[in-house]
Amino acid sequence: MSGSTLLALSYGLLAVFFFSFVFRSVRLARLPIHLRWELAPIPRDGKRAGYGGSYLEEYEWWKKPREESLVSEMAYMLKEIFFLKALWEHNRRLWWFSFPFHIGLYVLTAVAGLFFIGGAAAALGWPGPGFGLSVLLRVLSAVGCVLGAVGAAGLLVSRLLSGKLRIVTTPVAVFNLALLLAVFVTGGLAVLSVPDYAGYGLGYARGLFTARPLVGVPGVYGAHLVLVLLFLAYLPFSQMMHFVAKYFTYHQVRWDDRPLEVGGRMEREVLDLLSQPVTWAAPHVGADGRRNWVDVATEEIEE
Repeated sequence: MSGSTLLALSYGLLAVFFFSFVFRSVRLARLPIHLRWELAPIPRDGKRAGYGGSYLEEYEWWKKPREESLVSEMAYMLKEIFFLKALWEHNRRLWWFSFPFHIGLYVLTAVAGLFFIGGAAAALGWPGPGFGLSVLLRVLSAVGCVLGAVGAAGLLVSRLLSGKLRIVTTPVAVFNLALLLAVFVTGGLAVLSVPDYAGYGLGYARGLFTARPLVGVPGVYGAHLVLVLLFLAYLPFSQMMHFVAKYFTYHQVRWDDRPLEVGGRMEREVLDLLSQPVTWAAPHVGADGRRNWVDVATEEIEE
């Protein structure tokens, strides 16, 4: 593939990724208010969370300012993001492959960030990476690709061979893991076979900022870049958007225990949802498409 073709493909697929990612993230953020669970403990409750309590246990809690701990919340989030705490506790056999898989993705994301920062600097006149930076980028890339490949291969084999996992594994899930495995493998081959690995990566990133195509891209390096671009363009349309949805799952579903205040925003949202017509087909609901949720919920049941 020529450098100009790679550059044009990069602009197109990166545009698909950016606009689709923003669109789907905004849609997630604008979903209606969830069904209130009021689950405890919630990490932001600090000391109370340690024994499963909440601010609701305080006498006349509504008259007191709520004490929240950002440190406790951040500690919980970091343990879940980087160590997959819940998976370790509930499905430890799967954790052994999922952990290196996610760490490999994190490392390669950091490497991509370094490449883009270096490419922007090169576009502004930076002379080029020194020996130390070149070695660092190569080592980090190798570590990320090895961890990611081990994790992806392990998860793929587990889903195909384990009876419990196989019955809930869809073809799309297999495709996702196979695509990421191909990304990791081609990246690892590029690290091993391309002498100036960091130079090509920085040159590619600089070309994105200057619209000047990279000349003479090695075949395995080009294949790796194309797979990465295809993965990014595909990402917003896949279940792998769970890393964005997970934020809302925790902060607006599991951890949202704000009290409903008269005249507040939450009350207006709830009243608006309750006024919507019910169209469920289940006969016990008695929906006719005209009555709203309040009508259905307050209807007297005939014996």
